[in-house]
Amino acid sequence: MKRRTFIKTAGALGVTASMPAMFSNESLIRQVAAAPALNEVHFVTPSVMPQVINIFLYGGPSELAGNLTNIEDISGNSQNPYPSNLLRPTTDNNGRITRNGFWSDAGGEAMEEMLAAGDMTIYRTVYRRKNNTRAHRPSIFSCLTGNLDIDNSPGMGTTLAAVLYRNRNALSKPIEEFVLPFVSFEGGSTAFISDPNNPLPLGLRAISLDQRFDNPYSRSNNQFDAALENLVAQMSAGANKRFAKAYAGFENRRKLEGLIDGFASELNSDSALPLLPEGDVDAGDDGRLRYPNTRYTQRVKAAVTLAIANPDSLFITVGGGLGGWDDHNSAIEEYTDRMQALMTTLRAAIKHIKYSDRPGGTDNIIINVFGDFGRNVNLNNSMGWDHGNNQNLYTFGGAAIRPAGALGKVVGKTERFGSSKQNRQFTRPTDDSYEFEPTAIASTLYSWFGVQNPEVLTRDAVYALQGEPPIDETVAGEPPLFG
Repeated sequence: MKRRTFIKTAGALGVTASMPAMFSNESLIRQVAAAPALNEVHFVTPSVMPQVINIFLYGGPSELAGNLTNIEDISGNSQNPYPSNLLRPTTDNNGRITRNGFWSDAGGEAMEEMLAAGDMTIYRTVYRRKNNTRAHRPSIFSCLTGNLDIDNSPGMGTTLAAVLYRNRNALSKPIEEFVLPFVSFEGGSTAFISDPNNPLPLGLRAISLDQRFDNPYSRSNNQFDAALENLVAQMSAGANKRFAKAYAGFENRRKLEGLIDGFASELNSDSALPLLPEGDVDAGDDGRLRYPNTRYTQRVKAAVTLAIANPDSLFITVGGGLGGWDDHNSAIEEYTDRMQALMTTLRAAIKHIKYSDRPGGTDNIIINVFGDFGRNVNLNNSMGWDHGNNQNLYTFGGAAIRPAGALGKVVGKTERFGSSKQNRQFTRPTDDSYEFEPTAIASTLYSWFGVQNPEVLTRDAVYALQGEPPIDETVAGEPPLFG
């Protein structure tokens, strides 16, 4: 697959020439051109409604945990050499590289298990070409809005909500009747930036929960709310009709309070976790799943618990506490422990989903894991990695949503690029490799939910006039690195 060249100025002039004279202000031109074209969406109701957990690793994780295929070349040209034990495959008892080129000490064994089970795919060539910024803010925004016009684009969750709201009559039930359809476990997530041009009903805006399911609807200790409850109890017959919205508000709060308290109960009960096959590494003494005790466990477990217990939760974001990937110094020892913790937590999470006994099954649940960008592969003089263009997408589950062959493979080949013994060295896709822009992740999300032409939702007035196509999940994987 040959590299493409993108000319920014031609796109910008093309948009400007098509605008009326009254839109001469450049920022207004960009805002109009970049606005999601909801009226252009071709929507077909998905046969199975997806549930997506979006895990964002703030700080820009290195792709090396899932890609040590170039490590000898990388180490030989780095300003500072990598530890020699990284250079041996696992066929050597002291090795650190798994058969698919994963970093064994950085979650590689957990990744190999998930790959072999057909639960995971790794895309190694998520590469910024159209706008190769490596600054945190624009990279975070472009990844989580699916658009390079970071100042004018709503978040991908907000855009998805708007699409489903506009096509609510095509769904099995109106989207307004879904309970907690959009949830953030990271507070004010960029994925839910509002769209002033397409306001959403209150029930379709994201609600923020924490990893303990502290209940925002529980007000039992508030004397003022107790008085309000008492007032509602004294309402005369027929008041539910005369004050329908107020009455419905109290009723909905009661329902949500009970629902979220139920989620918390499941979260804190080991007996609610599924039984695993005999001898499974993640099984406790009673044969049930046990999550590892890591810094990521509570937040990931909470998101998975919600998705399993509440099929109405369609898009869940997880971040915040999963940050800290900005490894400018002391990278290797800190990164390996952090990635090991993340991948063993995700291994437990996918088993939580896979072996759940939810009626109707759970193979509609997808977990996506990625960050703002990748890292340089040169070890700088602080023994760290600076910001780079290339990163991995780790994606799990969702066999009922994805095409045949979408899971259980490693996609993308890379090469080291840059001057030897200089800092600016990074991996990039080879000429014959499959690759895609980070904004294609948002386009793929929309396609799972029934958007047949997601490119119209990822257009950019300067860099991507035609938008981004979704990931081609039918692309073949690469052979193992060893054996």
